[in-house]
Amino acid sequence: MGYKPLFSWASMTDTIDNSADSPLTEAPCNKMNIPLSENYRKQSKSEVLDREALVLALGQGRRDFSNCCLDNQDLSGLDLSGCDFSNSSFSGANMSNVVLADATCAKADFSGAILSRANLSGCDLGQAKLIASDMVGCDLRRASARAANLNNALLIRAKLNDADFLGACFSGVNATAAQMESVNLECTDFSSAALMNATLCCSTCSWANFTNARMNWATLSWCLLEAADFENANLTGANLQGANLSFANLRDVIITGADLYFATLCGTCMPVCPLASIRVSHASLTSQTYERSGWSRELLREYQRKGAVILDFESLGRDVQAYIREGDCNLRIYFSKTVEKNDRIALEVLIWHLTHESNTLRILSVANNNSKGQVAFYSTKDADIELFISALREKTWQSDCESVEQDFRAYQNSSHVDSIDIIGTLNALSNAIYHIQAIVPAIEEDKASKFHAKLEPGESYDNKTRISWSNVSLPKISR
Repeated sequence: MGYKPLFSWASMTDTIDNSADSPLTEAPCNKMNIPLSENYRKQSKSEVLDREALVLALGQGRRDFSNCCLDNQDLSGLDLSGCDFSNSSFSGANMSNVVLADATCAKADFSGAILSRANLSGCDLGQAKLIASDMVGCDLRRASARAANLNNALLIRAKLNDADFLGACFSGVNATAAQMESVNLECTDFSSAALMNATLCCSTCSWANFTNARMNWATLSWCLLEAADFENANLTGANLQGANLSFANLRDVIITGADLYFATLCGTCMPVCPLASIRVSHASLTSQTYERSGWSRELLREYQRKGAVILDFESLGRDVQAYIREGDCNLRIYFSKTVEKNDRIALEVLIWHLTHESNTLRILSVANNNSKGQVAFYSTKDADIELFISALREKTWQSDCESVEQDFRAYQNSSHVDSIDIIGTLNALSNAIYHIQAIVPAIEEDKASKFHAKLEPGESYDNKTRISWSNVSLPKISR
């Protein structure tokens, strides 16, 4: 996924005549009558100021410095907060420790400037040029820098929290250990950027370009990364908990040690790699994820075994469905209604409540077809299957509503899901159950009573028995 300009201005320019005979009354132009000399424009149309002139003007109460030229000046430590520097130029200037809080610097040129430890909080930097600028430790919190150009800038340990960088260019930037929490980074270009140990949690990065970026140990938890391009990026040890990576491109990405807990991977193009060191429990997959990633069915089942949930199981090919069904599933519950996102959350909260977060019972897949749904589960403990089924049949949460709601709040804090009527959702699910099927180790006749139900004749194979509860104390709903 490239981010190339639609055309190049260089192909439309002519050779500039800088001889002594050139007229000084107008700037050199190309065939489209567009001025070509940026330095000439600054000198002929801008007010040229040095540090002393700027300090004097500030002392006289002046705040409008738009279209000024302050190139290569030493402005370090000055308080320029609230001033208007629109279309001004600070190219090559020393602006370390300068204060530009709430200033207006739209379309200003800071190329090559030193802005280390500068305070630009709340500053308007729309379409500003900060190419190759030194912004180490710079404070850009709440800044508005839409379509700004920060290519090859130094943003090490910079603070960009709550800023707006929609459509900005960060290609080749070094933002190691930068803080970018809750930032609008939609449609930005971070190609070949260094973002090691950077924090981007809760930021919006949809359609962003992270190709070839180095993001080792970066924190992108709960980020919106829809359709983002990470091709050939390094995400070793990255924290992607709860991130929405729907339709993102992670082809050929290094994700060794990455954390994808509760991540949304619907339609995501994932790398084909072993899952030994990757956490994918509660991550959401779809058939498009499987198809776009070119996974083998063995790798898909490995994701499921590691705790990922397949949301549209029925959309997989029949051979893949059959293969997955032969895997670890030992509990399947059928509902007379489709199982939506809130239903899945309610089931996970009930599991959380009953098993005390032990992860011994988990959802494998959700399938909806013809206005009916089914959920497949896997449990490492037969006792948890019994406990879970009894809770669904007897609605045990009704006698312990406060505890269940408290567990939902804890679950909500860890997964950032929206608030729902947890008790009402569980009641609706319980009423919609029309069939429960479990696969448990074969048991002796005298031990069958532990399931608190008359077992239908079970189909035995190897050392397991398939047991059905469809006719035992359940609503008789037509299939």
